[in-house]
Amino acid sequence: MLDFNQEKLSIKYSGNVPHDYDISLVQVTFDFIYSVLKNENTIDNAIKDISKHYALSEEYLFDYFLENKFIIDKTNKNDFFELLKNYNTKSLKRMLKEHGLKTSGKREKIEKRIFDNNLIGNDYYISSKSKVFYKNKKRRIRIFNEYLSDYYYFIEFNEFYMDNYRKKEFNIPIDFINLHIRKSAEDKKHDSFILNNKIMAQHFLKTENHDKMLEYILACFCMNLNPIWKINDLKHHLGIDRYTYENLLLLKEKLSKNIIISTYYLIWDSFNFERLILSKYEGYLYLKEILNSKDLSKMNKELDNKFYGNNNLKIKKITQKTLFDF
Repeated sequence: MLDFNQEKLSIKYSGNVPHDYDISLVQVTFDFIYSVLKNENTIDNAIKDISKHYALSEEYLFDYFLENKFIIDKTNKNDFFELLKNYNTKSLKRMLKEHGLKTSGKREKIEKRIFDNNLIGNDYYISSKSKVFYKNKKRRIRIFNEYLSDYYYFIEFNEFYMDNYRKKEFNIPIDFINLHIRKSAEDKKHDSFILNNKIMAQHFLKTENHDKMLEYILACFCMNLNPIWKINDLKHHLGIDRYTYENLLLLKEKLSKNIIISTYYLIWDSFNFERLILSKYEGYLYLKEILNSKDLSKMNKELDNKFYGNNNLKIKKITQKTLFDF
């Protein structure tokens, strides 16, 4: 399992993310409507719950929902009767019966009786606009909550979704994570690159696509062995983290040693390293040791002594002449 104990990842900010960046009014509004329509919460209680969850004042939320017509006053009869379309006639009659009121008559009379007696229990009601909003937004909210909410900001995903909503649902979270991976590589941000690759690996683990998962686990393995973007800060570098170690052993059971090793060479070559802390062959030897369940701490100690903590370490440069030396 991916242990995620840091701030969410932003594609726009490398640090100092605005304090309210994790709050999107699209998400806030959706959660409010969902609470009322699907959880059958009252408007007052839904606002209290949303207020507490997002640390927003109840007064602010109420004014926002009212001003933007997500909730309406009872005096707006057209919207009120539109709301009653959510209920079948049997439910409306049960509502009348529970309040000791007459249940006979055509639906029009039943609806008028409910309106006259304010039986819904609020002075305000969810509008028809809210239902349309819920219908239009539920796919993107569900994708975000199911795959991305632990790691990324909804405000950025929402922008991405608007440009990519025509794609197949399966591809949307994958393409969004890949966007973060590419940005990390462009900016040469080692830690962000590793973390985004782990998130992608975790995604494919959930969908039981072990071949694709392997690619991203090996990307972490290769870049952590040869951390070219942090060459000037190797003193405390950890060559093989436990997440990568444990998942390579898992993938050995799901796939095979041969598949892992052959894929390793492809992934290593895909980086087109111009500088090497250790060679592709040395990386292969450490991969074999992992697949043979060698003690992780011993391997990292050896890596530190030979490479990352070695004050006499010489970084190898790849040229056309030395291309096949490593």
